[in-house]
Amino acid sequence: MSWFPAANKLRIRSEGGKRSRRCWSEIARQLHSFVPSLAVDASDEHTLLLESFLNGSRTLILSGAGLSTESGLPDYRSPVGSYSKGHKPMTHQEFLRSALNRKRYWARSLVGIKYFSNVQPNSGHKAIYELEKMGLISGIVTQNVDRLHQASGCKDVLELHGNAYQVSCLNCETKFSRAEFSQKMSQMNKGWMSIHLDEPNQTDIRADGDAHLNTEDFDDFMVPSCQICSGTLMPTIVFFGGTVPSGIKDRSMRMVNDCDKLLIVGSSVTVWSSFRLCREAKQQGKQVAAINVGETRADTLLDLKIQARCGDVLSKVLPSLSH
Repeated sequence: MSWFPAANKLRIRSEGGKRSRRCWSEIARQLHSFVPSLAVDASDEHTLLLESFLNGSRTLILSGAGLSTESGLPDYRSPVGSYSKGHKPMTHQEFLRSALNRKRYWARSLVGIKYFSNVQPNSGHKAIYELEKMGLISGIVTQNVDRLHQASGCKDVLELHGNAYQVSCLNCETKFSRAEFSQKMSQMNKGWMSIHLDEPNQTDIRADGDAHLNTEDFDDFMVPSCQICSGTLMPTIVFFGGTVPSGIKDRSMRMVNDCDKLLIVGSSVTVWSSFRLCREAKQQGKQVAAINVGETRADTLLDLKIQARCGDVLSKVLPSLSH
């Protein structure tokens, strides 16, 4: 589990009836310091330990929310994360069961996805990219849906729980751009948005791209259907209660087979889909390490644990590995 300071509740201002890109960038800057309150800067000892772990091996990175919080994205499990604020994320079953649930999810996501789209890779993402270029990283399995690894330049990234930037038809399985889908949804709901989103609004950004809105009136909100078959569209995210596709599970296991070591970066590996990779690596006799503040489900498996900020540790080890 990672530990993070209380998230700010931010006031979003409307300019001429539209939220400007400048406004969303301002929010991203305000939330940029989602840094673990108990985290420390990397010490020389941390750097030497991580250098020894990474040097001369091909390490698989298993990343989680504790890496992206340093970019300003909230997490779930910290004492002040989404769960601590009473946020109950949409489950797979709830999304499928009710059209009203889907309307609520998509309406709130119009706010959340705009914020997500303005965050940038932090020093941790960039350091992992440099390690990939050095040939020290065999691949990256990420539990994050933010695509910040790819934005930093990383090539071999497996999205264990999907991504927040596409939608998929539950009937014909055609995928579409989330940005284009959101734009169409905004155009269809201009009247609803003028009532419920145009006024200055206290917005609580949440870990899954959701956001709190000061309304529960979603009856008149309209959600586009699949333009191919008119089926129901769903974000390409593995919701709680959903199942990681078998192809993704198989590939993640192959990546464990192909690596020399496994490094957890910013994750408590609480969910089975990530913990099983740590357990498999250990059963194969491979070293497992973690950069994370607080307990992890894999603590008893770890050969090394560094409790410091992910970005700081990874950045400071680069010079010694680049020689």
